[in-house]
Amino acid sequence: MSRPVRHGLFPALAGRDQSATHHTARQGDPTIGGFIADQSDPARCNWKTMANHHTHPNTAEHFATPVHGTLGGSFARRNDFNEEFYLRWGRIDFDLSFGVRANVKVILRVYRADQICETYLVDTDPYDIHWDRHKRRTRDFYVHPFSRNFGPIHCVKFSFVVHLDEHSIPSQLEYIFMDRAPLEDAGTQSRRITSEWATTNTYKTHELNAAELQSDVDWYNRHFDSLRLIPKFTKGQHSHPYHPKRFIHDHIDKVIHCKQQHPDRLCTIKVSVDCIDDTDFIRHLVHASERGVWVQCIVDWRKMTLTNSQNYARLKRSGIELLGVFCTPNHHLIEVDPDMHTKFIIFNDEDCINGSFNITFDRWWANWESGMTFHSRGVCRLLDNIFQSQRGGVIQKYGIDPLSHFNLLYTFGRHTIAGGKQYCPHHAIFSGIHRARHSIKLSLFLIGDLLGEHGESVVDALVHAKNRGVYVHILLNGHLARQGRVGIERSMKEELNRPLLPAVQRLRAAGIRVGLVYGQVDHAVPYSPLHSKYCIIDEETVIEGSFNWYNTSVFSHDITLVVTNREVAQAYLHEFEQMQRLFRTF
Repeated sequence: MSRPVRHGLFPALAGRDQSATHHTARQGDPTIGGFIADQSDPARCNWKTMANHHTHPNTAEHFATPVHGTLGGSFARRNDFNEEFYLRWGRIDFDLSFGVRANVKVILRVYRADQICETYLVDTDPYDIHWDRHKRRTRDFYVHPFSRNFGPIHCVKFSFVVHLDEHSIPSQLEYIFMDRAPLEDAGTQSRRITSEWATTNTYKTHELNAAELQSDVDWYNRHFDSLRLIPKFTKGQHSHPYHPKRFIHDHIDKVIHCKQQHPDRLCTIKVSVDCIDDTDFIRHLVHASERGVWVQCIVDWRKMTLTNSQNYARLKRSGIELLGVFCTPNHHLIEVDPDMHTKFIIFNDEDCINGSFNITFDRWWANWESGMTFHSRGVCRLLDNIFQSQRGGVIQKYGIDPLSHFNLLYTFGRHTIAGGKQYCPHHAIFSGIHRARHSIKLSLFLIGDLLGEHGESVVDALVHAKNRGVYVHILLNGHLARQGRVGIERSMKEELNRPLLPAVQRLRAAGIRVGLVYGQVDHAVPYSPLHSKYCIIDEETVIEGSFNWYNTSVFSHDITLVVTNREVAQAYLHEFEQMQRLFRTF
């Protein structure tokens, strides 16, 4: 997806890549973590005013009041296919009668013709802070006034969730942000938010049990084999036995079969993947939903908005919950726009897959990707903790041992080490490099000046490792390792004359072996199949996941898996060596 580059740090980068008990209480309740199934058509914005509205301590309105909405003018933006879309930005302001400890998340719902509703989640930031009150404003969100597949917007509404004391509290009402008239007016629109014409909020959030998560972590710290971990590699071949596509479709069928065998059981598929524009996958999800499986999907907002894809259109028509997450923070270290960039699927809360791959095998079938599968309720719960937080719930806190044989780390997770200090994916990366004794082998989609907590750069950390005698070998996506525009036609000679990114230049200047990987065949647009993001340390520890090694990933929704096991590491070492044999490396 095309995105603006900030601060000139990445001039080449125009887009980013593409053992315990059953799940807990109220498992059969159709409102947990989703929509009430039997809701009326909320797209009609001329419903009667809800009279006699009073706040209640169990509703978000007791703590927060939406007061003002702003809709900006139109601007153009292009997607990966160079299709142009006209968007409008929006913001919503809240007054909170509580200190800054209370957080607010907004559920934005865009209603179009034929009962199509597009749902998004938006974060807020505090301002005008006092000990007993403060204000909050949503980060910028964007609406697409006219969709090729579904026509114009009829109404934009929103509900909200207050986070307080480890729980999420939903609003009683869903409010009008903008109705049709201001949406059709091209100028900037402002509106005072009131409960007039508001309707009942049906969106529900859910939290997991923190004690149960801690029990899961403590268990696999001592019982690595209980993870049932299997590495997966695409190798650019749909038919390859290690390809994740086979695992994904086999497990969708497994969930469908479970529902057929146990009709009263709540059978679920939870998808949290940046982009899921894949015909076979969408057809299979819709089929599962039609067979009674509860399917939920979370994607980056751009992927379901800046698209004319019939796959997303079919998903929206199906009634499957599809949530687009806005990830639009402001920070001086951000090089390009952050994403909802996680890439995991949970099947029936007992099997799961996580890795570097989007579910876009139709288009990017030749990419070399990597990941891991697990047959573990504990790992599924850890991922579900992330999933429920992406839907608007409060992510639960638990302690970890950074030297454990296995850790699952999320950029916005609340996993802490001794002393209560937060431990995130970039901490694990720096820790692994600093502890390396013999070798570091990296296969990365891209690398930049990712900074540690003390301001040190990952490039400097790798150089220091090399200088203390550690063998460092890096394979990079050659097309993205260079300055200048990406994704445009040029000869291979012109491609190889493009200057390297500063981070790559510094690595090579320090004497580190850096290979720039390209496919064996020249294409009009130079192509590198490398999309993985893994690191092998001392032929024993694997760092794997969706986390790209630059600062934007710290502010994106990303996951890193840290696995210390020689058998797992051997599979990645074989992959690393095979890439060097099969592709051109410059």
